[in-house]
Amino acid sequence: MQINIPKLALLWLCATGYAYGQYSTNTRSSFLAEEKPVSDYFEKVDDRSFYQQQRIHGLKGELNNYSNRLHTLQQRFDQIFYGLSSKGEHSTPFDLSQSPNRPVYKQRSYESNYTSPSFRSQNDTFVPEELKESRKPATSQTNQLAFQVDAPGKYSKEGKVSSLFDPTQASQESLGGYFIISPGFSIPYKTHDIDPFSKKSRQRDYDPGVSVNLSGGFEKKPFRIGVGVAYKRHSLDDSSFENNLPTLVNHPISGHSQTIAGYLDLGLRTPIASSLDAYMGLGLGYYLSLIEDPRKRKDHGIFATGSLGLALNLSELIALRFGYRYLHEEEVPSHVAEFGLNFDF
Repeated sequence: MQINIPKLALLWLCATGYAYGQYSTNTRSSFLAEEKPVSDYFEKVDDRSFYQQQRIHGLKGELNNYSNRLHTLQQRFDQIFYGLSSKGEHSTPFDLSQSPNRPVYKQRSYESNYTSPSFRSQNDTFVPEELKESRKPATSQTNQLAFQVDAPGKYSKEGKVSSLFDPTQASQESLGGYFIISPGFSIPYKTHDIDPFSKKSRQRDYDPGVSVNLSGGFEKKPFRIGVGVAYKRHSLDDSSFENNLPTLVNHPISGHSQTIAGYLDLGLRTPIASSLDAYMGLGLGYYLSLIEDPRKRKDHGIFATGSLGLALNLSELIALRFGYRYLHEEEVPSHVAEFGLNFDF
C-alpha cells in the first residue's frame, strides 16, 4: 500500500484553513453581539447625563413640531367642515429656550482644616445631601400642553370650548344655507261659473296640472328664512264652454293658465325621530298669471302659500321631503301633493 504524501499534505492544509475560518467567524459574531450602547462609552456620569439631556431636548423639539402641525390641521378641519375659526395663537407644549449645557470640570482643592466627624447614635442614619434633595415631596406640575383634552373630539382652552367635532351639534348652532326643490301634482278646487246677467260669459273648469316650487336662503335650526319661486300650469277641462245669452248656445272652449310667483319663505323644521323631521312653511308674495280661454289676458295680485310634511334625512346634508302645499291665486287656487329634496349647506 502506497501513501500519497502530497495529497495528505494538501488535505491537512484545507482542514486547517476551514477550522481557522470558523474560529474567525465566531469571534467576529461574538464581538458584534457584545456592542455597548453609546452612553456606556462615557467615563463620567455627568457626560452621560449631558448626552441624555441632549436626546430629550431633541425629542421635545420634535413634539413641538408635531403640535404645530396638529394645530394647523385642526384649524383647517374646523374651518372647512364646520365653519368654525379658532381665536388666539398656538403655543408649543415645551419651552426650548434653554439648551443643555456641557458639564465643566474643576480641579478639586482640599482644605487642610479637618474636623472630626461627630458621633451619632445607633438610631441615626446618615443620609447624603443628594438623597435629601431627591426625597423632597414632588410639587404638582401644571399641564404643559397648549390645550386641555376633555373628551374625544373636543378640547377646551382657557376654560372655554374651542372646537366641537360633532357635526349634528355644529350644524344646529351655526348659521347655514338651504335649497329646496319640490315638484308636485296640483289639483284645482275653484270653478268659474257663467254670469247670468252678462251677454257673453264663460264657465271655466281646470284639470289637474303640475307645479314646481324652488326656495333657498339661510337656516339656523329649527328656523329658516329665504325667498321662493313657484310655477304651475293647468289646462281647461272639456266641460268648459262659452255662453251667448240671445242664442242660449254653449260653445266649447279650450285653453290653459300659467302662473309664476315670487314670495318670502319662512319655515320651521324639527326632528321627531332618529332620521325623520317634521316641517312647515309659510310664504307671502306676488303672482302673475297668463290665461288663454281662448282670449289671452293677464291676471296678477297677492300670492300666498303654506306647506307641511315630513323630511327623511338621507345624510347630514340631504333630506327627502313629501308633504302638502296650498297655492293661492285668483284664477286657479290649488292643493298640491309635493315630493322633493332638501339640501343643507
